[in-house]
Amino acid sequence: MIKCPNCTGELDFNVKDKEIKCSYCGSTFKPSELKAKVKMSGEKKTVEEKNGQFFEGKSYTCSQCGAVLMTFDETAITFCSYCGSQAMIESKMMKQNNPDFIIPFQVDKEKCIENYKKKISRSLFVPAYMKKDTVVEKFRGIFIPYCIYTLEYHGNTSNNGSKFTHSSGNYDYYDDYAIKVYVDAKYEGVSYDLISKYYDKFSYAIPYNTKEKLDFNPNYLVGFYADTRDVPEAAYDSEAREVSRGDANKKLRKVREYSKYGCHSPVVGLDVTERKIGMFPVYFLAIRDKANKNVSYAVVNGQTGEVAADIPIDFKKYIIFSLILSIAVFLGIDYMFVLTPNGVCILTILFAIISLIFNIIQINKISDRATHASDIGYTVANKINKRKKEKINSGPYIWKPIISMIIPLFVLFAGIIDDEILYGAALIGLAFVVLSFKDLVKEHNILVSNKLPQLEKRGGDEK
Repeated sequence: MIKCPNCTGELDFNVKDKEIKCSYCGSTFKPSELKAKVKMSGEKKTVEEKNGQFFEGKSYTCSQCGAVLMTFDETAITFCSYCGSQAMIESKMMKQNNPDFIIPFQVDKEKCIENYKKKISRSLFVPAYMKKDTVVEKFRGIFIPYCIYTLEYHGNTSNNGSKFTHSSGNYDYYDDYAIKVYVDAKYEGVSYDLISKYYDKFSYAIPYNTKEKLDFNPNYLVGFYADTRDVPEAAYDSEAREVSRGDANKKLRKVREYSKYGCHSPVVGLDVTERKIGMFPVYFLAIRDKANKNVSYAVVNGQTGEVAADIPIDFKKYIIFSLILSIAVFLGIDYMFVLTPNGVCILTILFAIISLIFNIIQINKISDRATHASDIGYTVANKINKRKKEKINSGPYIWKPIISMIIPLFVLFAGIIDDEILYGAALIGLAFVVLSFKDLVKEHNILVSNKLPQLEKRGGDEK
């Protein structure tokens, strides 16, 4: 644990001033200055500990979801950042291998909350509870371990090209080319998080500028928390190769010879040559819904202030807005066109088709989410087969738009000319369309929330 060298009081890292301050005697230190003055606690030390290859903190385990967080002062962790549980069990002092790099917090908590409020204010249907001060005050600064990849390729590469020359009779003639170039490529800073419960979609949404990384110094951790990695460093090798190769290929396509000789998809075989560990700053917030059954997440990049959040839809707000918009659209259509009974039935069928398409798309997304098919870290850490689809009962979501299509279609094809029957069929169809769009809201809320995890494994059972 890191203490003030002058009075052994608690220290805190001031994000704005980039200084460490003692809450008791008021002493301030630069992180680089304090490093030489601080000694790790403990009577017996290994050679690695004497050489400063470990950092130490007090670990807390969530009694509900099993998440483990480290703190670096005497303040007890009173709630879990991942599930919002109020009960945290103090476990023991924990030592972790020093990472290679760290990006200190550059955005303070006040700016974090301000950016979050701006983000959710753009959503028309955000639930009121997500804006409450008592909720947003629970943003917590956490250092997340990332793997920083270096990928290189130095050598000759050959790609094939083909160029049209002429036509003769019924034949077109092309010349084939082998385009050989020497490539000297090196990519540094491609990074991915090593926490299975920190979803990849959040990690991708708030990227870091790894050029600003510093050599690891444990003094930047004071006043914040840290998570312990549970994903192997090599988990994202293929992803890192794909990203770097894609960028290299894009650059090669700009070389004149490639376009001149018809090579539109050049390939460079970059490979991982080095993996380093860095601690990156993030503000994390777990928001429980009114029923206290589900939790949504919001994250803010502690370096750049970028925000990513799961935002559920308040159905009451959605219905009110939809009714107002529907009346306006109906009046506009009625003003510009003469709505016949047949026309109303056709409009109902079109709305039903749109609803059916969106429902199918949403159900597929829910299936992928249930198996974490697009979350590499989670699938690797929990040994999940990504190709195994979670079976979703789609019936409750599909039958409503189907009925809303069948009723007006039946009336139209039956050749019924009674206006009352036509309008009645259209109204019944529209009622089922409304119910179908209600299902879409429900599906959206499933996608942006998680059931409260239970202590079945580290990180909880999120299915």
